[in-house]
Formats: sequence, C-alpha cells, structure tokens
Amino acid sequence: MINFALGKISRRILGCAAVLFACIANNVEANVITSEPGDNAPLPAGTDTAILYFQHAERNAVMEDNHKVSDGYNLKSDVFLARYVKWIDLNGILVTPQVIVPWGSLNLNGDRETGFGDPFIGSTTWLYNDPMKERYFSVGTFIAMPLGEYDSDLGGMNMGENRWKGVLELNYVHALIPHKLYGEITLERDWYGKNDDYLDGTLKQAPAFEVQTHLRYVVNESNQVGLTYLRTTGGEHEFNGEDLGDGLNSSKFLVTWAHFFTPKTQIQTQFGQDIEVRNGPKENARVNIRLAHLF
Repeated sequence: MINFALGKISRRILGCAAVLFACIANNVEANVITSEPGDNAPLPAGTDTAILYFQHAERNAVMEDNHKVSDGYNLKSDVFLARYVKWIDLNGILVTPQVIVPWGSLNLNGDRETGFGDPFIGSTTWLYNDPMKERYFSVGTFIAMPLGEYDSDLGGMNMGENRWKGVLELNYVHALIPHKLYGEITLERDWYGKNDDYLDGTLKQAPAFEVQTHLRYVVNESNQVGLTYLRTTGGEHEFNGEDLGDGLNSSKFLVTWAHFFTPKTQIQTQFGQDIEVRNGPKENARVNIRLAHLF
C-alpha cells in the first residue's frame, strides 16, 4: 500500500499527498467532463449515444511553485469511462441526460491500485441552437457521487474521491468557415465537498476554474481534426485546517483526429501533454481514445 512517504517527494508542502491527490484525482475526474472538439455541436433529438473512453497518461515530475522537486518519480494512469447520452427535445429545447462510470488504475513507481471511480450524472441544455448559422450555446451541469472505491490510507492513490463534486459548464460553438472550421470554448467551474477521511484527516478544496478552447476543422464527412488548449486555475487545498498554498495554474495541449468508419460509429484519438504545471505531477505524455456509437 502507498502512503506517499513525504520525504521521498517534498516536505516543504504539508502533506504532499494532498497535492498529489488533487492532481491525480482531478486529472481522472476532469477528463470525464472536459469537452472535446465537436462535443457541443448538437445531435438530433431522439439520438442515443454510447461512448467508451480509454485515457493513458504518464507523469515523471512533481512541481512545487513551478520548480521540479522530485527524483525517480513515475506515475501512470489508465482509465476507462463508459458514458450513455440521451438526446431529448423538451418543448423545443434540446437536453441530454447522461451517466458516466469510470474504472481504472494508478501506478506509482511500480505500486498499482485499481478500482471504480465516482460516477457522474448530469445533463447539457442548449439555450441557443441555430443550425443555419452553426452557432450554439449550452449549459452543462454534472454531479459526481462518492460511490467509487476508496481507502483512506491510500490518499491520492484512490480512483474514488470520497466526496461530492459539482460541475458547471458554459459552452459556445461558432462556425468560422461554414461547414468547415469551428471555434469552440467551454468555461468550467468545479466545486468540491470535503473529504473527512483522507489520511486520517480532513481535506477541503477551493473551487477550480478551467478554460477549454478548440479549433476544429472538418476534412470531409468522415474525418475531422482539432487542436485543443486548456488552462486550469484555483483548487487550493486545506488539510486539517491548514492552507497548503497549492493552487493549480496549469496548461495543456491536445491534438485530435476523429473518423467515422461507419455512418454511426466514430473513433477518436488524442495526443498531448502539459505545457506548464505550477503544483503537482506534470504530464509528459497523454493518449486518449474514444469509441462512440449512435443509435
């Protein structure tokens, strides 16, 4: 079992496990909700979508105040997500009730933990939907329920977080070149309940804010490519009443290719890495694969 022996990584941050908790658990959970190129261009009402994700990330450095403080550090995560989305017309307004269930593993220097993560329920509502001008504005709300596997002694090496989490998203899509080039932006705000059983203490976290931007180009009816930039701030922790001063201030890029190999089945691949991380593990490689089927 892993307790993140503090002297091995950094003793200057009270309970470095709490910092790792934020960056491990938030990476796992945030990537459940984080938008992808084309996600917020609506599908017709009556459509059902079944989606399976695989996300692999590697981190070989721990940052503290923009300085590397780790040696011999190797954290890998492999996460599967199952997602079901129902597209419904409610009096002329499109909504998408959905459920997301994660499962995966975390491997820190050869020590591995696996399990189910906290499931999400939620919906996105399109308040502005103009297919002629290809402009769309939607609001997404999600709740993560503390039902995932969790062991207090493992700290950040849990797939579950043992706390409630709320997510609010504002999404806008705008056609820059009709039917070809799209600019997309998502503003996300995350709220966290307290975890009162974290390494025999209480962990609290301030809200985090993320800006997600996409430039998406439609090559043809079967293929599209995208470039993504994400910026995350906030999310400072308090452990047993003491402020850790570990606020997030990170950025990431992703390159996307999506292909419909049948009219209703799409595979999407993404590659990228962190550009900057102020506190916590820094990703040096990320690969995401998504399989989506419409029915």
